[in-house]
Amino acid sequence: MRIDESKFRRWEIYSGEVIRAPVIVRIDGKNFHRVTRECGMKKPFDERFHRGMVKASEKIMAKTGLNISLTYTMSDEASFLFLKDKHLPFRGRIEKILSVIPSYASAYIQNYLREKFSYEGLVSFDARIVKVQSLLEAIEYFSWRCSEAFRNFLNSYAQEIIGRKETYGLKGRDIVEKLFLKGFNIQEAEEWQRYGTIIYWEEIEKEGFDPITKEKVTVRRRRIHLASFDIASMHGRIRLQDILSECNR
Repeated sequence: MRIDESKFRRWEIYSGEVIRAPVIVRIDGKNFHRVTRECGMKKPFDERFHRGMVKASEKIMAKTGLNISLTYTMSDEASFLFLKDKHLPFRGRIEKILSVIPSYASAYIQNYLREKFSYEGLVSFDARIVKVQSLLEAIEYFSWRCSEAFRNFLNSYAQEIIGRKETYGLKGRDIVEKLFLKGFNIQEAEEWQRYGTIIYWEEIEKEGFDPITKEKVTVRRRRIHLASFDIASMHGRIRLQDILSECNR
């Protein structure tokens, strides 16, 4: 019996859907509240877990062949920015992008949790496309995610130090004051807890040696750089704009 494969290919009705840059792919951990509890992670923040999310982001940027300009991670989520069409993998095919990136993240975090916490359960990430039209919109998006990180930071410490019922309905300013009265100054907390972490490429100049001319030469190399700062502030937006402008060269 001859099988018409083209018929079944036509049934894959979403496989040809594509996206154009600039675009952000955000992954989110599934049921990670349960995962953190079963791992016995420190409350309200466990640096080992954040370090794992940062490392997973670095690996995806540097070891998978994906041309990602910048990643922002906080809590159990990471947002990957593709600045140009030529950077998009699989010619921008959405199905491929939304399956491969969370697969890499799941594999790395699975191994990381097994190594650091002896966790034998399964972990997974979902993924979505965030379509931005410009660098300005990308900055606006990351500013929003940073604001979410800070809100999560405040609420997490408030529930841990003040109490869930006592902080219900309080505004951010009131929470900050109550935390201070309890002996916790939010300015003394690690910046990654307050603002998450940005992972991006930067170019550095390095002294090299030309084997043909037998002379020392200056070469440019890319390396991964990490930074944590308040993207939602005016200064933070300007700093991120400078970073993205360098990435966009």
